[in-house]
Order: sequence, then structure tokens, then C-alpha cells
Amino acid sequence: MHTMDAGVAAERHAYDGTTCRILIGRVLDLIANKWSVPIILALGRAEGPMRFTELGRAIPIITQKELTKQLRELESVGLVGRRVHAVVPPKVEYWLTETGASLKPVLDTLAAWAAENGAALSRARSARASAKPPLGVA
Repeated sequence: MHTMDAGVAAERHAYDGTTCRILIGRVLDLIANKWSVPIILALGRAEGPMRFTELGRAIPIITQKELTKQLRELESVGLVGRRVHAVVPPKVEYWLTETGASLKPVLDTLAAWAAENGAALSRARSARASAKPPLGVA
């Protein structure tokens, strides 16, 4: 095994705190914004490529400008594929790449965890916000 290959394998398989933080941080940098997850989930639910207008209807509160921006970003990192058909009006289709599709079960698991634990998290946040600090503690 080459040194570079060994380094990549070590990075992929080492789950010490630092490596996890780095690897997960890279992924979260890509998807932890307001629109990436809804776009990935909408494309993941589709039974084939989606046209831009279909995707916009699936996420009704996103603007066309923001949808375009997010799709370009997701395409640039290899999560979304894009095909332009040379017709008038232009027909552009989007789909999850194999890598993008591999995120769907992760997001489904996260959604299930959020549904199970979201209320408890909200209660804890509210309780902490309404708690007064002890005397003498700033």
C-alpha cells in the first residue's frame, strides 16, 4: 500500500475525536445551511430527475435565486447531477448522484432522531433560558 493510500485509509477508518470532528465538519460545511437538506430530500423522494420548476414547487418557500445558488453548490461538490436539454424553453434536470443518494439514509436517521428528541431539546432549551443564575454568578 502506498503511503498516500495508507493515509486515506487511515483517515476513512480512524474514528478518534479529532478525525471525526474533521470528517463530519467537512460534510456539515456542505449541507448545514437552510436549503441543502430540503433539496437533497426532495431529490431523494423523486422517482427520477426533477426539473427546476418541479424542485421549486417541492420547496415552495425557496426563491429561484437561492435554489439556483444551492443547486450549483451541491453540483460543484458532487452531490447533485445536472443535465441541460437543448430545447426552447430550456429544460434542465437535477438528480442526486450516487454520493448524494448515499446521504439520504443518514438524513432519514437524523430526521427520526430529531422527531424523537426534538421536544425534549426544546424543553431543555426553554428551561435553561428561563432559569435565573444563582446569586453571585454572572
